Amino acid sequence: MGAKLYTVHLSPFATGPDRGAVFVREGFCWPACLFGVLWALRHRLWWPAAGMFAYLVALAAAETFLPLDPVRVICFDLAFALIVGFEANDLRRAALAERGYVERGYARGRDLGEAELRWFSAHA
Repeated sequence: MGAKLYTVHLSPFATGPDRGAVFVREGFCWPACLFGVLWALRHRLWWPAAGMFAYLVALAAAETFLPLDPVRVICFDLAFALIVGFEANDLRRAALAERGYVERGYARGRDLGEAELRWFSAHA
């Protein structure tokens, strides 16, 4: 597999040598696609998690009270999961920016550990 690209976000409030660095991978996020609300809660994305939950409740209510075709409901679920998967890491970046984190650059590696190693080696 090729190298993955990560954006590097640093906290202006952190005092440690890593400056509270957070690495966010570019591209599609499978965990967010498969476990949307739980993924959002894991990353402290409260409003997106609430929105995802509200959508899923509304879809379940519509399926219960309206004569919807089950195939159509599955298509809505799949489309929503794909949208979440494609937008998830951008939601993380936006939330980090709201918390004061500053995007400082990019790191590349086969996995997160290698990307972190390369970043901290170059910025020590």
